[in-house]
Amino acid sequence: MQIRCTCFPPQKEEHIRKNDKFNSWKTTQFTPVRKAIILAAGIGSRMGSFTEHSSKCLAPVNGVPILVNTLVNLCESGIEETVIVVGYLKEKIYDMVGSSFNGMRITYIESDRYATTNNIYSLWLAREHMTEDILLLEADVFFERLLLDRMLLYGSCSVAAVARHQPWMSGTVVNLDDDENIAELIDGRRQGPDFDYSKVLKTINIYLLQHDFLREQFVPRLEAFVGAGDVNQYYETIIHDTVSTKQYAMKALVCDDIKWNEIDDENDRLATEYMFLSPDERYEIVSHEHGGYWRYGFADHLYLYNLYFPPGEVLSYMKNNVYDLLQNYPAGQDDLASVMGLLINQPAQRIVVGNGASEIIKILSGRLFNKLIIPVPSFNEYVNAAPEGKVATFALDAPSFELDVDEFAAEAFRCNADMAVVVTPNNPTSLIVSKHDLLRLAEKLARQNCMLLVDESFIDFAEDKDLLTMENELSRHDNLAIIKSMSKAYGICGLRLGYLLSANKPFVRAVNRELPIWNVNGFAEAFLRQLLRYRGEFKESCRKVQNDRDNLYRNLSSIPGMITYKPEANFVFCRLPDNSMSGPEITRRLFTKYDIFVKHCAGKMLPEADRYLRIASRTGIENYRVVNAMRSILVREMAVI
Repeated sequence: MQIRCTCFPPQKEEHIRKNDKFNSWKTTQFTPVRKAIILAAGIGSRMGSFTEHSSKCLAPVNGVPILVNTLVNLCESGIEETVIVVGYLKEKIYDMVGSSFNGMRITYIESDRYATTNNIYSLWLAREHMTEDILLLEADVFFERLLLDRMLLYGSCSVAAVARHQPWMSGTVVNLDDDENIAELIDGRRQGPDFDYSKVLKTINIYLLQHDFLREQFVPRLEAFVGAGDVNQYYETIIHDTVSTKQYAMKALVCDDIKWNEIDDENDRLATEYMFLSPDERYEIVSHEHGGYWRYGFADHLYLYNLYFPPGEVLSYMKNNVYDLLQNYPAGQDDLASVMGLLINQPAQRIVVGNGASEIIKILSGRLFNKLIIPVPSFNEYVNAAPEGKVATFALDAPSFELDVDEFAAEAFRCNADMAVVVTPNNPTSLIVSKHDLLRLAEKLARQNCMLLVDESFIDFAEDKDLLTMENELSRHDNLAIIKSMSKAYGICGLRLGYLLSANKPFVRAVNRELPIWNVNGFAEAFLRQLLRYRGEFKESCRKVQNDRDNLYRNLSSIPGMITYKPEANFVFCRLPDNSMSGPEITRRLFTKYDIFVKHCAGKMLPEADRYLRIASRTGIENYRVVNAMRSILVREMAVI
């Protein structure tokens, strides 16, 4: 078969020579590795419907089957013969690969016991080929050729490819000694709930095994296992036995800078596709998603949350009680409102607890009110949740973006709105509306039978929060309600918690009637109950966010031509220099070149929207990086102009 994987060009030899770490292992003379063994007999049932009709190793990654990628890399690394141990739907592999691949000889070994044995048996079937140095690979690993290039430079020692353990990984891990030798292999059965993954590396399931190790240690032990009928072990057991007893030293090739992934299921396959895309292709995917960014590894300066909360004790509590939280029904609305009331010092009768603020927004915008009005630019969800024709917008004038409450109230009257929404601090401007203005607005709207909904989702990050919040004014204004997302301030976007607060009891009951009996999950409930113990830690975390944000604001302000707005939330709103590229262009450049994702405001309702960015504050180091990246892009561009 003649095929070439155009997705991954061959690595240039000079690129490898640049790495002194790997050059230190290179010997002046050694016998080149000419043979590889690939284990491809298994069913791969976790791949779902794909393996009903094909072998798992033929699953495509951006159109390239896993096995084809491996064979291309082996060919280009100088391997002359590859032995493939096949079993399940072996004919599919025969049809795709054939007896030759780009001039490399292909030898097949068939396992008729693939459904009842593990990989130690598959490898035993290929024992006659283990009389020389070999590369041993499993057929479900998609990787770039650089891994083999580096591995083959080791020359005269056996090597295992490993990488820093990531949260989504599972399977065998290793410990290293001070000489970067593998000290032990630890399979999944020995990794308990308290296992410390920060001290281990994940095996990639690609090995260079030298002939002396094979002859003296590996093959005899392989024969012993299978001879004793122990065919449900993994070959890693043999490697562990030899290295842990110091009968053989095996080096570790750490591949943190090399792209690879082990594909066990469809999630793995999709993650691998993303990994091997170009930066521009990745950007196109991410820019159309609304979360789940933790899977991708870039710096998320788009979504807005507190990185200093919750404390480790809360996470430990959740971890220690995970089975109870999974298996039991959560509390109902009355209990949740009581717990929330203790936290915010408000009567439970005033509170509705939501599965995030967005659940409550959907009820308010889409069901309970005839016409909603909101100043723009603002949080888009209020407009998006409203039925067509049921929302009006009130433009905030640039460049100040300050709310004129008298004009806003007059516009609410003109459009016959029965609910007016004010987000303070506002998103995306990070600007506050004074309490004095909000009280005057509430009084004006009351005369028009219009409810005022104040969104205080970011108020915990504002200076003098206690003097700005409207929570203590509820009893004097029957037309006043507060909504708050807890995701931002408490760092729990994945748990989904928010609440509505109002002294208008019929209004609160009307919102409650729109909720399902269990609208908040058990993990969110448990988190809420734990918060009562950590009020001091929460306040301290907000002070840390304020400090980082203020530094981010000052540093962004120092970029020539940049206009920044003094923030009250945990993000900075800024206008790009007049002669610079647009917000969408800057956002793409930051992502593709620096792995940083920010929010451009081209989708917001404001004049020259594509000139504005919203940059979430993260840690001090991350903020330093985003400012430097912005400065580098803008200064270089201005120099060209």
